[in-house]
Amino acid sequence: MAYTVIVKGTPRSIRSSSRSRTTWKNKVANEARKKFSRPLTDNDLRIKIAIFYNGIPTFDADNVSKPICDALCGIAYNDDSQIIERIVRMRSLDGAYRIKGIPPEVAVAMCEGEDFVWIEISKVGREVENL
Repeated sequence: MAYTVIVKGTPRSIRSSSRSRTTWKNKVANEARKKFSRPLTDNDLRIKIAIFYNGIPTFDADNVSKPICDALCGIAYNDDSQIIERIVRMRSLDGAYRIKGIPPEVAVAMCEGEDFVWIEISKVGREVENL
């Protein structure tokens, strides 16, 4: 089972001001609380983060993913150490995409045309993927 969290707005980097980063982390946490009644306890979780943006991004994928993962601690999972796989992608909202099996809330966010982050958390299967 995969859990989907949509956070509207421009993400903040680990390098953003403390105030800006805290506001962003609170926003992520509030959206996650809507999906999780309690933290997952599995020790083999995968997090996928897709950042959809307008214009030219002023952040990089790695530095934006860290505050997101921190904000999810205690809500989606108990500790970052439960995440054994992290995938982060950045995509312009000006692009054309084919996304199979897209969750309805992602489609709505894409149609609205404003910056947003799509977070998906799931248990890693036994499959071995090519790197």
